[in-house]
Amino acid sequence: MNPTQDIIPILKLALRYHREGNLDYAKYVYQHVLGIDPQNADALHLLGVSVYQSEQYDIAINLITQAIQIDSTKPLFFTNLGNAFQKQGKLEQSTQAYQKAIQIQPDYAEAYFNLGNSLREQGKLKESTQALQKAVQIQPDYADAHFNLAMLLLLQGQFVEGWEKYEWRWDSSLKSQKRNFKRPLWDGTSLSSKSILIYAEQGFGDSIQFVRYIDLFPDTTTIIVACQPELKSLLKRIGRIDTLVTKGEDIPKFDFHAPIVSLPHIFGTVLETIPAKIPYLYPDKNSDFAFLSNDERDLKVGIAWAGSPTHINDRNRSISLNNFKCLLDIKGCEFFSLQVGEHHRDIKRCGYSRIIKDLGKQFTNFHHTASAILQLDLVISVDTAVAHLAGALGKPVWTLLPFIPDWRWMLNRSDSPWYPSMTLFRQRKRGDWHSVFQEIRLTLIQYSQR
Repeated sequence: MNPTQDIIPILKLALRYHREGNLDYAKYVYQHVLGIDPQNADALHLLGVSVYQSEQYDIAINLITQAIQIDSTKPLFFTNLGNAFQKQGKLEQSTQAYQKAIQIQPDYAEAYFNLGNSLREQGKLKESTQALQKAVQIQPDYADAHFNLAMLLLLQGQFVEGWEKYEWRWDSSLKSQKRNFKRPLWDGTSLSSKSILIYAEQGFGDSIQFVRYIDLFPDTTTIIVACQPELKSLLKRIGRIDTLVTKGEDIPKFDFHAPIVSLPHIFGTVLETIPAKIPYLYPDKNSDFAFLSNDERDLKVGIAWAGSPTHINDRNRSISLNNFKCLLDIKGCEFFSLQVGEHHRDIKRCGYSRIIKDLGKQFTNFHHTASAILQLDLVISVDTAVAHLAGALGKPVWTLLPFIPDWRWMLNRSDSPWYPSMTLFRQRKRGDWHSVFQEIRLTLIQYSQR
């Protein structure tokens, strides 16, 4: 009897459970196989992948490395090793692993895709672009590679090709909410005396950023907007919107439709033609949502330190509230939290309840947030919807950006063409928020003394 042959059907069974998401049982079977054959490279690799999916990256690296020591001919082993290194932020090691996979299999599109992503995080944008272009050359329908290439192009200000490739998001793993309608998708043809449905498809920040495009439609166009419920009370004050609906509400008949993030592409937006008429959101100034200030002479500063934890890049953009500690003793400044969700509790956890007034716990929609922002002098925020909202309202806002930011903030500039009242504070090296906050502290001291 050949033990290796007996193991094959057991591994196939474990792999089936693995693909179905039953990681615990898959791990058990992989360990059973290794009990029979400790040198089984496939079982070591697959066990490594399963613990990687459980976010045990050190263990995963150890197991996959053992598999490679036994069998160094399989490019998939090196690709998954690179993935584990990348999750740990060990980007040079991940790059080396992906390059080894490509050396073994030169037409390995996924390895080029992962290599491109690793190089992007290191700021090696030219090399990243080349790797992603190679991935789509090998596999022309590789949606994730096209989409990541789009974000890389937009980051570098190459809008024409970037917007075009951004349309690959529908087939990518981004999971944008594409909606199917009987009426045609708008392609930029005349909308005079026609109606169009514009619908939200991604996050709150995207909706806030791109709702500005409504002002570009002809006056004779009937505009219907479908938005997130949290934005409805804010957007209903945009006079150019004829009908505003949200989830569960009936949509009136329309002639064309367009997802809101496709509007820059359809309008052919380049850097010089970004619609920057600010403000373009108009919360009720007579809102009864108000807060009491301890001293009218103080500079009123709103802060936000975390975005949605489900955001694809949240680990790089969201930060600990403790980073703001170096600002809280600046004379003449009064701090107000605009943070919503579970993170508003960080104020109490960090012991700042007497220093930071928690406004966010009162917010139930973005109209509340906007009303609060209008009563502030300055907003300091990570890359989240609060920053977009402050920018759309024309309020001075300082946005904190990781080393390689989201595409919309571009590179090597302290201003934003999307929001004239915004100042960008960027990491100069990966993970270094300390230097960013030291720069903000000096700037805020000067700002508060004006």
